[in-house]
Amino acid sequence: MSLEILKQNLLSRWKQAFQEFDRLQQYKTNVTSEKYIPGFRYHLEDYGTPAFLQPEEKLFPVAAVREINDYHFYGFSADGLPCYTSYGHAVTNESWQGYYSYGKEWIEYVEYNTATKIPSGIKRVQYDENGQKVAYQSLRVIGRGEGDVYTDMDEAEKIASIIDQEHSLVCSMEKYELSAGRIEKGHCLSITPGTGESEYENSYKYNSDGILEEIRTVYASGVSRLSYVRPEEKLNIQTLMATVAESMAIAITDALETHEVETPLSLLEMSYHYADVYIPSLSPRSVAFTKKISKQHPDEDIFDLIFLATELDHAYLEIASEKFERPFTQLMQVISKEEKWEMGSVLLRKVAHILTTEKLFGRLPVGEEFAAYAVDWGMEMEDFEDVLRECGVTGKVISSWKERGWL
Repeated sequence: MSLEILKQNLLSRWKQAFQEFDRLQQYKTNVTSEKYIPGFRYHLEDYGTPAFLQPEEKLFPVAAVREINDYHFYGFSADGLPCYTSYGHAVTNESWQGYYSYGKEWIEYVEYNTATKIPSGIKRVQYDENGQKVAYQSLRVIGRGEGDVYTDMDEAEKIASIIDQEHSLVCSMEKYELSAGRIEKGHCLSITPGTGESEYENSYKYNSDGILEEIRTVYASGVSRLSYVRPEEKLNIQTLMATVAESMAIAITDALETHEVETPLSLLEMSYHYADVYIPSLSPRSVAFTKKISKQHPDEDIFDLIFLATELDHAYLEIASEKFERPFTQLMQVISKEEKWEMGSVLLRKVAHILTTEKLFGRLPVGEEFAAYAVDWGMEMEDFEDVLRECGVTGKVISSWKERGWL
């Protein structure tokens, strides 16, 4: 089965799920035992391993970084497998319900936004006649189907609206090559907002005991990155966050030196994509550049010229991630599994804060108001001043920029 067929089958399954909202009640009636757990558990990716029915404790402290009321209900059927789940958002009061189903050659998880009745997520694992995993499919609607815009739409209009908005679906498909009963390679296709479709391969590496040690992703360009590492025992998430932040800040400074950017620097944009890309692309702007824009446009609002007109004027620079890729991958595995994507944003704000307050460790000349900031313009435009403060920019500097029309 080709990746294209897997994609079309996944989209067809999602559209079909719009007609199956009532199945939730059927699976809910199968519940014979239950658990309340903080956050997401029982991931299909873990099915067939001890991690599926004996998931590890949450690594992010509940009171520190989660909404206190963000507990998920999990219901189990008589065979001991999860069959139904529900959870809500403590702030917006939105709620979601999902069900698990199991077949001989597939398992599936389908989730719905209960207000809009939109299938907000689907995951499927397929097996061959010998019980070997041969394919994986995942689809998630950005925002998990929330939105008053869907209130008066019928089923067809909801589907059209989500598909027509190219930034609304995140999908991934994987087709596996097997050897001696284990996966050796995965042929993959992903669809991500703002990026579109991309194909790549995953290479699996096992230790002498046959335990999976790492997965390395290789893209068509030849670029590779570590996408999975075997979790360490007794992982301290706060220590890991600090390690990654410091290492990434050093790697970013290395990149600026390597590319011999114009100095002194005025601004350093670290561009990322929420719930998708957390190794940022860099857009440095020199003091000479910002002074020139201010001089050419006195007494004008020049926010766009200072902060947004960067791709044409300043090509984005990439970071060499080799020095921090293992702890970074370890951290992102936790963030992804717990779907705590905001913690990826917190990580990058920490990195920017280090760069701002440490003035690039004194390794490159910077202006008096130098600031590094991590931003996803697609989501954080309206909150940009808060972003700047989280990245170490002082109120005095922000006020100065406002006086000059930068903000």
